[in-house]
Parts: sequence; C-alpha cells; structure tokens
Amino acid sequence: MLKGRSEKLAAKQLKSERERLIDEVRVAEAEWRHAHAQFDAALGVDQVDYAIYLLEAAEQKLDMTLRHARKLWHDERAAQHLPELRLDAAMLGSEGA
Repeated sequence: MLKGRSEKLAAKQLKSERERLIDEVRVAEAEWRHAHAQFDAALGVDQVDYAIYLLEAAEQKLDMTLRHARKLWHDERAAQHLPELRLDAAMLGSEGA
C-alpha cells in the first residue's frame, strides 16, 4: 500500500516537472520571438547592437531549455511523449532567404 502511494507521488512530481519544463520552453520561445521583433524594428546602430545582444541571449536560452527538456525525456525513456521542440528554420522564418 505504501509502495503504491510513493509511486503515485513520484509520477505526480514527474508530471509537474514536465509541465514546468514545457512552460519554460514556451516562455523561452516567446522571449526569442520578442527579441526577433525588436531586431526587426531596430533603427539606429545602438538599437541594432542591443537587439542582436538580446536575440543571441534569447537563442541561447531557448537552446539550453530545449536541451534540458530532451534530456529529461530521454532519461525517462519516454521520448514518444515529447512534443517536437526545436529551434529550426521554420521558427527562424526566412532569414536565410
């Protein structure tokens, strides 16, 4: 009986960790999108430099958060439940075009 409770508690904690991590990914992606918009709207040299700084920091944060999420799902052997989360050309838009 006690073992069943501890397993349920562990599953609940794991679920809350997943939810927290998903929220972190969503926040990091929103910050990246905001930084990208600031870069697009930058007018002077100083604004462009600052926007580049923000964009690079946001990209690094998003990448770090995604790597952490992948590690969590990989370590749990539950990769089939991980939503496809990656910073790729689709997210970047048409920068290379």
